[in-house]
Amino acid sequence: MTCFIAMSLFMGSCKKEETPTKTKMEGVWMVTAAFDGAGQDILSKIKFPIVAFYLSSDNTVISTAGPMIMYIVYGGGNYATIAGHIDQVFNYASLDFNGGEFFCGDGQQERFTLEMKLEGLPGQKTITTLLGLLGLDPGFLDQVIYHKFMDVAVSFNDTDDEMTWTWDNTTTAVYNKKDNYGNYVLWGGWPVNSFQRGTFTLKKQSKELRDLVKDNS
Repeated sequence: MTCFIAMSLFMGSCKKEETPTKTKMEGVWMVTAAFDGAGQDILSKIKFPIVAFYLSSDNTVISTAGPMIMYIVYGGGNYATIAGHIDQVFNYASLDFNGGEFFCGDGQQERFTLEMKLEGLPGQKTITTLLGLLGLDPGFLDQVIYHKFMDVAVSFNDTDDEMTWTWDNTTTAVYNKKDNYGNYVLWGGWPVNSFQRGTFTLKKQSKELRDLVKDNS
């Protein structure tokens, strides 16, 4: 009996610990499927030429997700108004990407926070072009806006090479700009409770983000 207990304890101690969620999220990912809250396929509307993310161990995000974030923030109807100008603001074929950060608790998590900084390309049409088309008050036409989404659902397949992000009714948002000291200041140009719910499937990639964009341009 004593031997059986000892063996059980030994086997239990040898059980492989599951990889933390944040670690599984790190790397280069490409969005391979995208659906709005009504289940409509929106991938073709948000990829220029692809939607991809590089998630670093220091929480840094580099991506081609400007159109995706614009769709989430402003919704499908408003996005249709600016769709014809999106590629002039987010032309990733020139390898100018959007930055941001992501945050995830320790161990196993079912939700995380994504913050994306949108500014458009330097020296060309910027995000203010799109905001103007949406009829925003000139006082809110800021060059850089930080869109933060908290409690975005995250899950993986059995092999951890496919990840799903879901903006649902638990997800909340806050939009900021920064003052001359670099401090966050709430940006009130758009209501934070009207963002588009949706689900996005991401596939792990073996290439660097730049090479991935080049290969798909």
